[in-house]
Amino acid sequence: MKRLRQDINTVVSVALLVAAAAAILTGIIADLWHLTGFVYHTYAGYVMAVLAVAHVALNWIRLVRYIRFRLLRSTSQRAPARAGLTTRASVPASGSPAGRPATGVLHALRTRRGFLGVLIGALAGVAIGRSTVRARPNVPFGTDMGVAYHQWSKPGMSDLFGAVASWGAQPPLYKTYPDAPRIILPPPDDRPGLILEEAIRKRRSVRDYSGDPLTLAELSRLLFYTGGINAERFGVKLRAAPSAGALYPIETYLAVHRVTDLRSGVYHYGVADHSLALLREGDMRGEAVRHGLMQDFLGACNLVVYFTVILQRLRWRYQERSYRYALLEAGHLAQNLYLAATSLGMGVCAVGAFLDDQVNAMLGVDGEHEAAVYMLAVGKTRDRV
Repeated sequence: MKRLRQDINTVVSVALLVAAAAAILTGIIADLWHLTGFVYHTYAGYVMAVLAVAHVALNWIRLVRYIRFRLLRSTSQRAPARAGLTTRASVPASGSPAGRPATGVLHALRTRRGFLGVLIGALAGVAIGRSTVRARPNVPFGTDMGVAYHQWSKPGMSDLFGAVASWGAQPPLYKTYPDAPRIILPPPDDRPGLILEEAIRKRRSVRDYSGDPLTLAELSRLLFYTGGINAERFGVKLRAAPSAGALYPIETYLAVHRVTDLRSGVYHYGVADHSLALLREGDMRGEAVRHGLMQDFLGACNLVVYFTVILQRLRWRYQERSYRYALLEAGHLAQNLYLAATSLGMGVCAVGAFLDDQVNAMLGVDGEHEAAVYMLAVGKTRDRV
């Protein structure tokens, strides 16, 4: 019976060590790749907790004896010290109790538990190395840059080293232009438009516009339902489109052609206070057409929406996957714009082929720390809702 209890205790101890290693490893993975719902880490934690309780139950008598021994020993050592009886000779030079042989790694390897501990530690180290510090993929010369980036930004390539490397500080969440003239947009009204299913069914890329001006109220509603702040949770202001880590790297600019009570020019949308900052006044239709590779509808629409990305808003946390997440978010915003415009009786046409440097120069961004990634024409259609 005693032998059986010892065997069960050994099995539980080894299983607890494995579960603890799994919990540590999955915790590292969840932290490195920001997996908020990583079920393997949760399961490993539950298993480790159950095994820890079992381990304590099996070794309860030993634990009580050890605690008593430590308390009695501590009491017996303090008493002579108070009486002035402690001498230098009473403590061995090695710092261990007299008569007890020194222990070390070699001695640990000669015991069953010691050997199992070293073996499991080595296996855990190999597993961590193979899963998080693998070599970079071999990308042949001449491979499409998109394919190369996709391969190089896969999880598990260099995240362990990337976690301790400096990827810069987190920049401000909102971009502002304090010296630019500012227009506070009217609050977005909540009058019903098309139901969601109808808007999805009718959504199409539209390049033919009526020429009727857009009102400021319509523009306000359009921007709000595209990417405006619509909720707050735990002190974090959330927006209409999903964003990795709620970091919102996308900035919205407008080249306004025909909007009532709004001068033609280039504007920045201030999402924090639902406002527009006038960056450059003037007729931008010719530039929009030239930047969009001479597509005339970019000058015939009411306005062109430009999405830029500030990569550092993601890079400090998501490192090499930042550009992936930024493009995904631009797509979320574009679909919101499509559906909101369709519901309001407008048409949208997205453009991915444009002259990057010229667009960046028009918006006043450097193309490196902040760069344009998307442009979309928006205009009233001839058959409006």
